[in-house]
Amino acid sequence: MSFICRLSLALVLLAAVAGKLRGRGDLARFRAAVGEFGVAPRWSSAVSGAVIAGELVSASLMLIDATAPVGLGLAAMLLAAFTGAIGSAVRRGATTSCRCFGASDQPLGVRHVVRNVILLSVAAAGMAGTLLASGGLDVTAMLLSGFVAVVLATLVIAYDDLVALILVR
Repeated sequence: MSFICRLSLALVLLAAVAGKLRGRGDLARFRAAVGEFGVAPRWSSAVSGAVIAGELVSASLMLIDATAPVGLGLAAMLLAAFTGAIGSAVRRGATTSCRCFGASDQPLGVRHVVRNVILLSVAAAGMAGTLLASGGLDVTAMLLSGFVAVVLATLVIAYDDLVALILVR
């Protein structure tokens, strides 16, 4: 279970980094979105860089058994900060687009808070599993866990599109 949580979160964070760094335009739009959260213009580049670095470091640490608890802790802190910032923006009625994965023009909403709370729960479950784990996985369990993690990460990454499909009925 811990491996699924760790790998899912790592894939989600790596997809977020890739989406923000896909091109100069994506990075510029992410930087502008950070500014719309109330970050002073002179700090938006630094905060954007810190977010991307935090996501990358957290994902990397989660992939190594020995550093997984640190990666999960960092991921939880990032997700808590993101959830708070998004919740605050939604309460203010901000029309900022969700640039979590780079390209989305979807405005922030409660669904983004829900997504992050789910991811925080995954981080907590991963942390509990990592701290309580007694041994490693065999190859078959690792492959099955990897498949489940990829499916879960894909669902999270496509979350905006899935919610839009459900709500458009």
